[in-house]
Amino acid sequence: MESYIIQSKNNILIKKSSSGGIFAELASYILSQHGIVFGCTMERVDDGFTVKHIYIENENDLYKLQGSKYVQSNVGNSLKQAKEFLEHGRLVLYSGTPCQIAGLKSYLKNNYENLLTIDLSCTGTPSIEIFNDYIKFLEKKYNKKIINFEFRNKEKLGWTCGNALITFEDGKQKILYYNTSSYLNLFINKQIQNQTCQNCTFNGLERLSDITLADAWGIENEYHRLVNIYFNKKNGLSLILVNTPKAKFFLDNIKENIIIKEVDINKLIKYNEPLNKTKKVNQNIYLNEYKTKGYIGLNKLFIKSIGLKYYYDSFKSNIPLFIKHYIKQLNFKQNKTDCLLYTMFFYPNYGSILTAYALQKAIEKLGYSTKLINFADYYGYNKYFIKKHLKLTKKCVFYKDFKNLNNITNTFILGSDNLVNLKAGMKNVSQALLNFTNNDKKRLMISGSIGDWDGTTQNIEEYNYIKFLLERFNYISTREDYGKKILKNIFNVDADWINDPVFYLIKEDYTELIKDIQENYNNKIMQYILYPNANTKNIVDFYKKKFNAEIVRFDGNQKVKFFKNYKKKTVEHWLSAIINSKLVITDSFHCIAFCLIFNKKFICIKNTHATVRFTSLFKRLKIDIPLIESVKDIENIDFSYDKNTLNNSLENLREYALEKIQENLDKTNKEIKPTIEMEKFNKNFLKNKDEWYKKNRLFYFLVIRFIVVPIKRLWIDLNHE
Repeated sequence: MESYIIQSKNNILIKKSSSGGIFAELASYILSQHGIVFGCTMERVDDGFTVKHIYIENENDLYKLQGSKYVQSNVGNSLKQAKEFLEHGRLVLYSGTPCQIAGLKSYLKNNYENLLTIDLSCTGTPSIEIFNDYIKFLEKKYNKKIINFEFRNKEKLGWTCGNALITFEDGKQKILYYNTSSYLNLFINKQIQNQTCQNCTFNGLERLSDITLADAWGIENEYHRLVNIYFNKKNGLSLILVNTPKAKFFLDNIKENIIIKEVDINKLIKYNEPLNKTKKVNQNIYLNEYKTKGYIGLNKLFIKSIGLKYYYDSFKSNIPLFIKHYIKQLNFKQNKTDCLLYTMFFYPNYGSILTAYALQKAIEKLGYSTKLINFADYYGYNKYFIKKHLKLTKKCVFYKDFKNLNNITNTFILGSDNLVNLKAGMKNVSQALLNFTNNDKKRLMISGSIGDWDGTTQNIEEYNYIKFLLERFNYISTREDYGKKILKNIFNVDADWINDPVFYLIKEDYTELIKDIQENYNNKIMQYILYPNANTKNIVDFYKKKFNAEIVRFDGNQKVKFFKNYKKKTVEHWLSAIINSKLVITDSFHCIAFCLIFNKKFICIKNTHATVRFTSLFKRLKIDIPLIESVKDIENIDFSYDKNTLNNSLENLREYALEKIQENLDKTNKEIKPTIEMEKFNKNFLKNKDEWYKKNRLFYFLVIRFIVVPIKRLWIDLNHE
């Protein structure tokens, strides 16, 4: 037996699945081979619901078999139908509970090579009579007909075990929470399952099926880092047991469509009871109550057993969301967080925003809570992406606001993207180097970028101050190799080279962002040029004519700050265009980064701004990509690259970076003992900020915050919303 955790890469399939979507992927493959798939479906009929086994031959019907049904399924004549298809040489997938697979094997008597069987990690099933009586109980309670019942609706409930979603005839929906729903609660606690399930002989690790499916409960406890690097946990994870060589054959045929990692079943079995034999419970009290007093009696017994106070207290989860939100806004005190990130999240540049997103998400995947330090205004498409996807602190305006951040965290992280470039001014660089943090705090620089700065300072005081701030860091890494060399050669500071945070996430983290984008970028050419000129225009025109394709243009940097159509060209649109277009033409580092992540064909234009970023990146990934300046450079140049080498390099880069981040987040703070001279210099440097704060605080709040900023935002909204 082999065991794996698996997750489908198909957002549509996994969205309708209760866990990782492996059944849907296998079923989809069987159907693509003109095979037959048997499974359980649930449908509304006149007097309730029917739960039965059916077969499908078309992938459009696959949704009928997806999702959990915590009710006994009637196999009907599906065993006979399966045998007929097998006898005619059709490929057949049959899924069901372990006892249903045992029944199928007993009925068939022969081992068919064209049969793939899948069973479930099953705790037992209640009868359809109890379930339909529960439906009638709910319909009487809400005085509405229920037309759909979904166990574990992932879109509304996430990857959760206990809750359900019901849809009424008028279209309204309601979430049933397992702690207040008698049926769900009693099912989870195995109080209403069929009594024969108490003596099930088909659970445990000895299986009759080819493949056993289960939820990967406990995976974060045993394989925390593996999950955070490779999987998107909220989409759900499947644990599978590969019981036969035949199962391995079918898995190999879908390996391009799934993320799969081998695990030790002995580490996970304790989290999945049916794999370790279902424990017996005393059901008599509940089943007897149901037999004598019906479902109303069963529900009353449930309420009595959990206690009235607990039952009604649990309805706090149904407080209207706007009230929760309002109460949250009244709490002006900032909650403590593990890490605060200093990044360029606000900058009107697609790559800068996604860099901040990737860094925050990667650190959270490692198990740490984070917030981005909010110290700038943001408009246009930034605003929509930031509000939807990023977590920020309250606005920091004055130096004192930054100092107060020391009260809510022990770890500060300087992110990537041109933050350590003295050409931006000493004030900005010293703040980026976290001069406002206390000496006892931990400071990490993750993929710091110095842009085109060569380490030159105006005077010895400036040099000493930057050196002092750098030496306070517990860990430093740079985005480019040359940045590492400058820090070492100029400031005698050691640094790692771990490249950009966008590489720390997996493809599925980004495809999740674009799942709602409707625009079709297939067979189009994406143009994203930050520094346009006559040569870049000629290059775009050349490929437009060569491929006879439509150009989809995204403007760069400051041009999009007041871009009229920024709602139509959001960060998600930009990312979708890269992933789905047939060719990308760009001079942007981050656009190239995403082309590489998704193995896209692209033309890399050499720009006048830090070309070394490209060469450093290609060197790290062990690929050779030409940089072009004009149409003349295009002739006789091969723009292809070794995708296997690239993907291996990307995985190594991701693992190394996350390992370094994890290692240094876990380390204790190093003791900082600055010299008296440096302490004095730092105090004098910051003194002007404190004095400005004291003198101008009233002016700022009365004039800038309540007059200038609102008028500025109103002007933008009126002209460009």
